[in-house]
Amino acid sequence: MTDTSRTLLLMRHSEATYGGGADHARTLTSRGRDDSRAAGRWLAEHVGGLDLAVVSSATRTRQTWEAATEGGAQAASVDLSDEVYDAGLDELLALLTHLPDEARTVLVLGHAPGIPALANTIASEDGPRDMAEALDRGFPTTTLCRFEVEGDWLDVGAATADLVDVVVRQD
Repeated sequence: MTDTSRTLLLMRHSEATYGGGADHARTLTSRGRDDSRAAGRWLAEHVGGLDLAVVSSATRTRQTWEAATEGGAQAASVDLSDEVYDAGLDELLALLTHLPDEARTVLVLGHAPGIPALANTIASEDGPRDMAEALDRGFPTTTLCRFEVEGDWLDVGAATADLVDVVVRQD
C-alpha cells in the first residue's frame, strides 16, 4: 500500500429472520451470528483494525457488527447510519466520497441490493479474474469484499477500486 492507498471493505449483513414485524427490526438467526463472528475473525486476521465502520442502523446490521467484534473485528470509530439502511447505488457512492480523509481503512456494512451494486460498480475491470467471477456468482448474506483504492475517497467511482478479496460464507 502506498501513502495514498486506502482500504474499503463492503459487507452485506448476516442471515436474518423473516416475517412478523418491521423490516428495520429484523434480527439475526443463530447462523447469522456464527457467520458474523467468522467474518470478524477474517477481518482481524487479514485487515487488522479499522479506522471507521459505517453500519446501517437496522437491527440485523448492528447485530452483524456486534458479533463480528466478538470474532475480533475492531474499529476506532463506528457510525450507525440511517442513510445506509435503504441506500441505493447513488446514495452509497455519495457516502464513500464524503468519508473523512483521515480514515484509511473503512468498512461499510449494509444491505442488498445497494452493497452488491456498489461492489460491482467500483470494481476495476483489470482486477483478477477470480475476484470478478466471485462477484458475478452473487452476494449472499455475510459476503465481504476488500478493495484497495488509490487516491482520495472523493475520487471513488465506477471502476476505480481494485478488488483484492471476496469472502463468501460457505453453506
